[in-house]
Amino acid sequence: MSTKGYFAFPPSTSRSYPAFIPQFPNTPNTQETFTDKSAPEKGDDTHSEKPPHDEERINRLHKERELIEKSEIEWVRGGGVLRDAQGRRDKARTERIRAELKLQAEEKIKMDRWKEYEERWKALAASDKALAFADIPWPLRTAPSSRDTDVFTLPAISEFLFESLSVRTNTTTKRSRIRSSILRWHPDKSSLVVGRVVAEDVDAVREGIHAVFHCLKRLQDDERDNTNTV
Repeated sequence: MSTKGYFAFPPSTSRSYPAFIPQFPNTPNTQETFTDKSAPEKGDDTHSEKPPHDEERINRLHKERELIEKSEIEWVRGGGVLRDAQGRRDKARTERIRAELKLQAEEKIKMDRWKEYEERWKALAASDKALAFADIPWPLRTAPSSRDTDVFTLPAISEFLFESLSVRTNTTTKRSRIRSSILRWHPDKSSLVVGRVVAEDVDAVREGIHAVFHCLKRLQDDERDNTNTV
């Protein structure tokens, strides 16, 4: 077996590099492959299925490889730099892992922001208490600090609505997100919310709802136009 691999244990207080761990088949640093020597030659009519112990060995190696990859990720997360079998710094692989960790963190922020928005709407629907302008879950990355409805612009609303759609695990389409948002912010349906708003905020909330709905209709028209031109 090839002895190429990476140093990838979590860093100690002395920041020493982890012990050598051999790489396994199918990794980027080795061309070693598995060969089933028990397989029949051409023309051989014997059964070609792999013996159970070979499959178990492959599964074990795959699990060990996953553990190594997790160790590498945690090492880089803690500020460490990977080294190859010759003890040289592997900057390329280290940077790839750093980029992936950064992307994961950004995706988590986007998903958490959308999850909080949805949870605020659920809490609002489950309650019957009076509402102020600030209690409305407005579709913005940053909640309005006052009754200023000028913040409800097309770019600001688009940024919030669509940012979580770029997350790699997302399955929601842009059209679906627009449609569900229009149903939520339709002035007729949102009248139940307006009816709970305190008197001094009613006008601002009503104006904000109309501004949001207007932006959503523009997004829907743009999406429809883009679909028709494809």
